[in-house]
Amino acid sequence: MERRLYHLDFLRAVMLFIGVFYRSAHADAGTGEYDFVRGISGAFRMACFFIISGYFSAMVLERRGDLSFLKGRMTMLAVPALVCVLLLAPFTTEWMLAYYTEAGTGKSFKMFWMQHAWFLLSLLVFTLPLGYILRYSRDCVRGLTAYMPLGVARLLLFAGVVAGCVFLHQFLLPKYMWDIPWIHLVGLFVLITVQHFPYFLLGVFMYLWKDLYRAFNNHPALWVGLTLACIGAALGFELGSGHLENVGRGLKYLAMTYEYVLAMVISFALFSLSARYLDKDFYIVRIMAQSAYTVYVVHFILVAFLLFILQRAGLPTDARMVLSGIIACATGMLFHFAVVERFRVASLLFNGRLQPAAARRAAARTAG
Repeated sequence: MERRLYHLDFLRAVMLFIGVFYRSAHADAGTGEYDFVRGISGAFRMACFFIISGYFSAMVLERRGDLSFLKGRMTMLAVPALVCVLLLAPFTTEWMLAYYTEAGTGKSFKMFWMQHAWFLLSLLVFTLPLGYILRYSRDCVRGLTAYMPLGVARLLLFAGVVAGCVFLHQFLLPKYMWDIPWIHLVGLFVLITVQHFPYFLLGVFMYLWKDLYRAFNNHPALWVGLTLACIGAALGFELGSGHLENVGRGLKYLAMTYEYVLAMVISFALFSLSARYLDKDFYIVRIMAQSAYTVYVVHFILVAFLLFILQRAGLPTDARMVLSGIIACATGMLFHFAVVERFRVASLLFNGRLQPAAARRAAARTAG
């Protein structure tokens, strides 16, 4: 049995916690004051998360088998997503609308109805056919190796998937999808899901071929150097090209492809650094990993409430942004250990698990 990969557990938790501050950036009430927070987060956060999720999903599927895996994932992803959309989102929206109105910026709060639950539903879309993804990935690479080396075969397959997703996201879906009746209800979700699939697939590749895992989780100096070089190139491209609306479609495709490269290189730098320094059972790593899912499910309603309260208290925008993020993280962790880990109903609603985590750990210790 493979040992626990603490550094990936920790990174996955960190990506979810960073999402809290992505939401607390709404403190600017649409003025764009904290666009840099959203921009930095958007450069790597979801990419890193989906790569790790692809790796662990493939691992769990092969350990548990198709039926057990699908049954567990359906509950674990669908139930908290429904809680977010049906129970939490109405209150979140109400507080955010009030916050924007009172801020007097002339902007209005607008968000897709799934809010932050979209990533749970995208994961569900990826995990339902995961058995086929594993099988076809192996078979395609095996077939290609009859004509080329293994490394080239994997790169060719992955590059083809990236190119296909870029084409779907930038051309085919925007051109034809919006003519479908009622598509406006899920169209944005379709685009986001297509956009993030290559990251999930890369995580699957990391699991299928251990040499890729070793390459992406070692050599921190190399990956940090490549990250700095890629960031420099991205900044140069941005300064040289100006707004993408003024350039050709081909350059837009190239820009999106480069976004994939940048996000993956940053993720590999984080993987290798955390593998070097954080691949141990540190207490902070453990409690962050255990509570991260709960924190992410409840964070937006906490942030919305805190922003509204701190605004009424007269705190400046910077204080609202920072404090709402920190307090939401702390409150979410407290809620996880005080409620979700202790009560079956809370565990089901907020973690999608029928047995609370504390009971599962006690059973594991007894079995051991």
